Amino acid sequence: MYKILVLGSTGYVGSRLVPKLLDKGYNVRVGWRTRSKLLVQTWINHTNLDPVRVDVFNRDELEHAMEGCDVVYYLIHSMYSGKNFEEMDRTAARNITSLADELGTKRIIYFSGLGKVEDNLSKHLLSRKEVDRILRTSKTPVTTFQAAMIIGSGSASFEIMHYLVDRLPVMITPRWVRTKTQPISIEDTVLYLVRCLEKPETVGDTFDMGGPEITTYHDLMRVYAKEAGLHRRLVVPIPLLTPRLSSYWINLITPIQASIARPLIEGLSHETICSENRIREIIPQKLLTIRESIHLTLSEIKTKK
Repeated sequence: MYKILVLGSTGYVGSRLVPKLLDKGYNVRVGWRTRSKLLVQTWINHTNLDPVRVDVFNRDELEHAMEGCDVVYYLIHSMYSGKNFEEMDRTAARNITSLADELGTKRIIYFSGLGKVEDNLSKHLLSRKEVDRILRTSKTPVTTFQAAMIIGSGSASFEIMHYLVDRLPVMITPRWVRTKTQPISIEDTVLYLVRCLEKPETVGDTFDMGGPEITTYHDLMRVYAKEAGLHRRLVVPIPLLTPRLSSYWINLITPIQASIARPLIEGLSHETICSENRIREIIPQKLLTIRESIHLTLSEIKTKK
Protein backbone atom coordinates (compact mmCIF):
# COMPACT_ATOMS: atom_id res chain seq x y z
CA MET A 1 0.00 0.00 0.00
CA TYR A 2 1.39 3.38 -1.05
CA LYS A 3 2.34 6.13 1.37
CA ILE A 4 1.01 9.35 -0.11
CA LEU A 5 1.87 13.02 0.34
CA VAL A 6 -0.83 15.57 -0.50
CA LEU A 7 0.53 19.08 -1.10
CA GLY A 8 -2.39 21.49 -0.94
CA SER A 9 -4.30 19.25 1.47
CA THR A 10 -6.39 22.05 3.01
CA GLY A 11 -7.37 23.56 -0.35
CA TYR A 12 -10.62 23.01 -2.18
CA VAL A 13 -9.68 19.80 -4.02
CA GLY A 14 -7.14 18.55 -1.49
CA SER A 15 -9.49 18.69 1.51
CA ARG A 16 -11.92 16.43 -0.38
CA LEU A 17 -9.25 14.13 -1.76
CA VAL A 18 -7.63 13.31 1.59
CA PRO A 19 -10.66 11.54 3.20
CA LYS A 20 -11.21 9.44 0.05
CA LEU A 21 -7.58 8.29 0.14
CA LEU A 22 -7.92 7.47 3.85
CA ASP A 23 -11.12 5.51 3.15
CA LYS A 24 -9.13 3.42 0.66
CA GLY A 25 -6.67 2.48 3.39
CA TYR A 26 -3.72 4.59 2.24
CA ASN A 27 -1.31 6.15 4.71
CA VAL A 28 -1.59 9.86 3.96
CA ARG A 29 0.85 12.60 4.88
CA VAL A 30 -0.70 16.04 4.52
CA GLY A 31 1.39 19.14 3.99
CA TRP A 32 0.04 22.26 5.66
CA ARG A 33 1.13 25.90 6.01
CA THR A 34 -1.77 27.39 8.01
CA ARG A 35 -2.53 25.37 11.13
CA SER A 36 -6.03 26.82 11.58
CA LYS A 37 -7.07 25.49 8.14
CA LEU A 38 -5.78 22.03 9.06
CA LEU A 39 -7.51 21.82 12.43
CA VAL A 40 -11.01 22.40 10.99
CA GLN A 41 -10.78 19.39 8.66
CA THR A 42 -13.09 16.50 9.55
CA TRP A 43 -10.31 13.98 8.88
CA ILE A 44 -7.72 15.58 11.19
CA ASN A 45 -7.82 12.79 13.79
CA HIS A 46 -7.69 9.81 11.41
CA THR A 47 -5.22 7.13 12.54
CA ASN A 48 -3.62 6.85 9.07
CA LEU A 49 -2.99 10.60 8.84
CA ASP A 50 0.42 12.23 9.24
CA PRO A 51 0.23 16.07 9.24
CA VAL A 52 3.51 17.84 8.44
CA ARG A 53 4.16 21.56 8.18
CA VAL A 54 5.67 22.28 4.78
CA ASP A 55 6.47 25.29 2.66
CA VAL A 56 7.23 24.19 -0.91
CA PHE A 57 9.71 27.08 -1.16
CA ASN A 58 11.65 25.73 1.82
CA ARG A 59 13.70 22.84 0.49
CA ASP A 60 14.44 21.34 3.92
CA GLU A 61 10.77 21.29 4.94
CA LEU A 62 9.76 19.88 1.57
CA GLU A 63 12.40 17.15 1.77
CA HIS A 64 11.16 16.15 5.22
CA ALA A 65 7.57 15.98 3.89
CA MET A 66 8.44 13.98 0.76
CA GLU A 67 10.82 11.54 2.43
CA GLY A 68 9.38 8.02 2.56
CA CYS A 69 6.39 8.85 0.34
CA ASP A 70 5.76 6.85 -2.83
CA VAL A 71 3.28 9.26 -4.43
CA VAL A 72 3.03 13.05 -4.29
CA TYR A 73 -0.19 14.86 -5.20
CA TYR A 74 0.70 18.38 -6.27
CA LEU A 75 -2.45 20.51 -5.91
CA ILE A 76 -0.83 23.88 -5.19
CA HIS A 77 -1.04 26.73 -7.69
CA SER A 78 -0.57 30.47 -7.80
CA MET A 79 -4.16 31.72 -7.90
CA TYR A 80 -3.73 33.66 -4.67
CA SER A 81 -0.10 34.75 -5.11
CA GLY A 82 1.18 38.25 -5.87
CA LYS A 83 2.88 39.76 -8.89
CA ASN A 84 5.81 37.29 -8.83
CA PHE A 85 3.53 34.23 -8.95
CA GLU A 86 5.19 32.84 -12.09
CA GLU A 87 8.63 32.63 -10.50
CA MET A 88 7.09 31.19 -7.33
CA ASP A 89 5.38 28.48 -9.39
CA ARG A 90 8.65 27.64 -11.14
CA THR A 91 10.64 27.55 -7.91
CA ALA A 92 8.18 25.20 -6.21
CA ALA A 93 8.09 22.90 -9.25
CA ARG A 94 11.90 22.75 -9.43
CA ASN A 95 12.12 21.91 -5.72
CA ILE A 96 9.66 19.05 -6.07
CA THR A 97 11.31 17.77 -9.24
CA SER A 98 14.84 17.63 -7.82
CA LEU A 99 13.74 16.12 -4.50
CA ALA A 100 11.59 13.49 -6.24
CA ASP A 101 14.69 12.35 -8.11
CA GLU A 102 16.88 12.38 -5.01
CA LEU A 103 14.37 10.56 -2.79
CA GLY A 104 13.20 8.01 -5.36
CA THR A 105 9.56 9.13 -5.44
CA LYS A 106 7.61 6.69 -7.58
CA ARG A 107 4.99 9.05 -8.96
CA ILE A 108 3.78 12.67 -9.06
CA ILE A 109 0.10 13.47 -9.73
CA TYR A 110 -0.45 17.07 -10.82
CA PHE A 111 -3.79 18.89 -11.09
CA SER A 112 -3.85 21.60 -13.76
CA GLY A 113 -6.32 23.53 -15.91
CA LEU A 114 -7.74 22.92 -19.37
CA GLY A 115 -6.42 25.02 -22.22
CA LYS A 116 -3.87 24.93 -25.03
CA VAL A 117 -0.77 27.11 -24.90
CA GLU A 118 -1.48 28.40 -28.42
CA ASP A 119 -4.90 29.72 -27.32
CA ASN A 120 -3.48 32.96 -25.83
CA LEU A 121 -4.11 31.71 -22.29
CA SER A 122 -4.04 33.82 -19.13
CA LYS A 123 -0.72 34.24 -17.34
CA HIS A 124 -1.92 32.07 -14.47
CA LEU A 125 -2.91 29.17 -16.72
CA LEU A 126 0.30 29.50 -18.73
CA SER A 127 2.20 29.29 -15.44
CA ARG A 128 0.42 26.06 -14.58
CA LYS A 129 1.44 24.66 -17.98
CA GLU A 130 5.03 25.67 -17.24
CA VAL A 131 4.85 23.84 -13.91
CA ASP A 132 3.78 20.71 -15.78
CA ARG A 133 6.74 21.10 -18.16
CA ILE A 134 9.19 21.47 -15.25
CA LEU A 135 7.76 18.47 -13.38
CA ARG A 136 8.25 16.35 -16.49
CA THR A 137 11.99 17.05 -16.51
CA SER A 138 12.14 14.71 -13.51
CA LYS A 139 12.94 11.00 -13.74
CA THR A 140 9.78 10.50 -11.69
CA PRO A 141 6.73 9.82 -13.90
CA VAL A 142 4.08 12.55 -13.77
CA THR A 143 0.34 12.10 -14.27
CA THR A 144 -1.41 15.35 -15.13
CA PHE A 145 -5.17 15.95 -14.95
CA GLN A 146 -6.52 19.06 -16.69
CA ALA A 147 -9.97 20.33 -15.73
CA ALA A 148 -12.18 23.32 -16.49
CA MET A 149 -14.59 24.72 -13.91
CA ILE A 150 -15.33 22.44 -10.95
CA ILE A 151 -18.90 22.45 -9.68
CA GLY A 152 -19.00 22.27 -5.92
CA SER A 153 -19.36 24.34 -2.77
CA GLY A 154 -16.06 26.13 -2.20
CA SER A 155 -14.91 26.16 -5.82
CA ALA A 156 -14.09 29.83 -6.53
CA SER A 157 -15.67 29.72 -10.01
CA PHE A 158 -18.84 28.18 -8.61
CA GLU A 159 -18.96 30.62 -5.68
CA ILE A 160 -18.84 33.58 -8.08
CA MET A 161 -21.85 32.20 -9.95
CA HIS A 162 -23.63 31.33 -6.70
CA TYR A 163 -23.38 34.88 -5.31
CA LEU A 164 -24.15 36.63 -8.60
CA VAL A 165 -27.29 34.62 -9.29
CA ASP A 166 -28.50 34.77 -5.69
CA ARG A 167 -28.10 38.56 -5.45
CA LEU A 168 -28.85 39.93 -8.93
CA PRO A 169 -32.16 39.28 -10.75
CA VAL A 170 -30.78 41.28 -13.69
CA MET A 171 -27.11 41.11 -14.70
CA ILE A 172 -25.19 43.15 -17.25
CA THR A 173 -22.29 40.78 -17.82
CA PRO A 174 -19.08 40.51 -19.85
CA ARG A 175 -18.94 38.48 -23.06
CA TRP A 176 -17.19 35.59 -21.33
CA VAL A 177 -20.54 34.34 -19.99
CA ARG A 178 -21.13 33.01 -23.54
CA THR A 179 -17.84 31.11 -23.74
CA LYS A 180 -18.14 27.33 -23.99
CA THR A 181 -16.90 25.23 -21.10
CA GLN A 182 -17.10 21.63 -19.89
CA PRO A 183 -17.46 21.68 -16.10
CA ILE A 184 -17.05 18.64 -13.91
CA SER A 185 -18.39 17.92 -10.43
CA ILE A 186 -16.02 17.85 -7.47
CA GLU A 187 -17.21 14.29 -6.74
CA ASP A 188 -16.13 13.03 -10.18
CA THR A 189 -12.89 15.02 -10.01
CA VAL A 190 -11.84 13.39 -6.75
CA LEU A 191 -12.83 9.94 -7.96
CA TYR A 192 -10.50 10.26 -10.96
CA LEU A 193 -7.66 11.47 -8.73
CA VAL A 194 -8.07 8.54 -6.34
CA ARG A 195 -8.70 5.72 -8.81
CA CYS A 196 -5.77 6.61 -11.04
CA LEU A 197 -3.56 5.07 -8.33
CA GLU A 198 -5.02 1.69 -9.30
CA LYS A 199 -4.51 2.24 -13.04
CA PRO A 200 -0.88 1.79 -14.18
CA GLU A 201 -1.83 3.01 -17.67
CA THR A 202 -2.30 6.52 -16.26
CA VAL A 203 1.33 6.75 -15.11
CA GLY A 204 3.31 9.39 -17.01
CA ASP A 205 0.37 10.60 -19.11
CA THR A 206 -1.84 13.71 -19.37
CA PHE A 207 -5.64 13.55 -19.32
CA ASP A 208 -8.40 16.06 -19.97
CA MET A 209 -11.11 15.78 -17.35
CA GLY A 210 -14.63 17.08 -17.98
CA GLY A 211 -18.26 16.35 -17.28
CA PRO A 212 -20.73 14.86 -19.77
CA GLU A 213 -22.04 18.23 -21.06
CA ILE A 214 -20.63 21.28 -22.82
CA THR A 215 -22.29 24.52 -21.76
CA THR A 216 -21.67 28.24 -21.12
CA TYR A 217 -21.43 30.22 -17.89
CA HIS A 218 -24.71 31.88 -18.89
CA ASP A 219 -26.51 28.53 -19.13
CA LEU A 220 -24.94 27.44 -15.84
CA MET A 221 -26.49 30.50 -14.24
CA ARG A 222 -29.92 29.55 -15.59
CA VAL A 223 -29.63 25.98 -14.30
CA TYR A 224 -28.43 27.24 -10.93
CA ALA A 225 -31.35 29.67 -10.62
CA LYS A 226 -33.85 26.91 -11.40
CA GLU A 227 -32.30 24.43 -8.96
CA ALA A 228 -32.14 27.13 -6.26
CA GLY A 229 -35.83 27.91 -6.75
CA LEU A 230 -35.15 31.47 -7.93
CA HIS A 231 -37.00 33.43 -10.57
CA ARG A 232 -35.35 33.34 -13.96
CA ARG A 233 -32.39 35.73 -14.12
CA LEU A 234 -32.00 38.17 -17.02
CA VAL A 235 -28.42 38.12 -18.30
CA VAL A 236 -27.34 40.82 -20.75
CA PRO A 237 -23.77 40.34 -22.07
CA ILE A 238 -21.90 43.48 -23.22
CA PRO A 239 -18.47 43.67 -24.90
CA LEU A 240 -17.02 46.53 -22.86
CA LEU A 241 -16.08 44.82 -19.59
CA THR A 242 -12.42 43.74 -19.57
CA PRO A 243 -11.24 40.98 -17.18
CA ARG A 244 -9.85 43.68 -14.88
CA LEU A 245 -13.14 45.63 -14.78
CA SER A 246 -15.08 42.37 -14.48
CA SER A 247 -13.04 41.40 -11.42
CA TYR A 248 -13.87 44.73 -9.74
CA TRP A 249 -17.56 44.21 -10.56
CA ILE A 250 -17.47 40.72 -9.01
CA ASN A 251 -15.64 42.05 -5.96
CA LEU A 252 -18.41 44.62 -5.53
CA ILE A 253 -21.24 42.07 -5.71
CA THR A 254 -19.64 39.01 -4.09
CA PRO A 255 -17.16 38.25 -1.27
CA ILE A 256 -14.62 37.08 -3.90
CA GLN A 257 -11.59 39.41 -3.99
CA ALA A 258 -10.73 41.02 -7.32
CA SER A 259 -7.23 39.53 -7.15
CA ILE A 260 -8.79 36.05 -7.09
CA ALA A 261 -11.59 36.78 -9.55
CA ARG A 262 -9.37 38.23 -12.28
CA PRO A 263 -7.35 35.06 -13.11
CA LEU A 264 -10.57 33.05 -13.03
CA ILE A 265 -12.24 35.47 -15.46
CA GLU A 266 -9.21 35.45 -17.73
CA GLY A 267 -9.54 31.66 -17.83
CA LEU A 268 -13.26 31.89 -18.61
CA SER A 269 -12.50 34.09 -21.61
CA HIS A 270 -11.24 31.02 -23.52
CA GLU A 271 -13.10 27.83 -24.36
CA THR A 272 -12.28 25.02 -21.95
CA ILE A 273 -13.46 21.84 -23.62
CA CYS A 274 -11.82 18.42 -23.44
CA SER A 275 -9.84 17.59 -26.57
CA GLU A 276 -9.86 13.90 -25.64
CA ASN A 277 -11.75 11.64 -23.21
CA ARG A 278 -9.41 8.67 -22.71
CA ILE A 279 -9.73 8.83 -18.92
CA ARG A 280 -13.40 7.83 -19.25
CA GLU A 281 -12.34 4.51 -20.77
CA ILE A 282 -9.56 3.88 -18.24
CA ILE A 283 -11.67 4.88 -15.22
CA PRO A 284 -15.30 4.36 -16.20
CA GLN A 285 -17.88 6.05 -14.00
CA LYS A 286 -21.32 7.61 -14.36
CA LEU A 287 -20.48 11.29 -14.54
CA LEU A 288 -22.87 13.69 -12.85
CA THR A 289 -24.78 16.03 -15.16
CA ILE A 290 -24.62 19.78 -14.59
CA ARG A 291 -28.07 19.76 -13.03
CA GLU A 292 -27.20 16.83 -10.75
CA SER A 293 -23.93 18.50 -9.72
CA ILE A 294 -25.59 21.80 -8.86
CA HIS A 295 -28.44 20.05 -7.02
CA LEU A 296 -25.93 18.07 -4.95
CA THR A 297 -23.93 21.21 -4.19
CA LEU A 298 -27.00 23.18 -3.07
CA SER A 299 -28.00 20.28 -0.81
CA GLU A 300 -24.53 20.37 0.74
CA ILE A 301 -24.77 24.13 1.30
CA LYS A 302 -28.17 23.75 3.00
CA THR A 303 -26.81 20.99 5.25
CA LYS A 304 -23.99 23.24 6.46
CA LYS A 305 -26.36 26.09 7.40
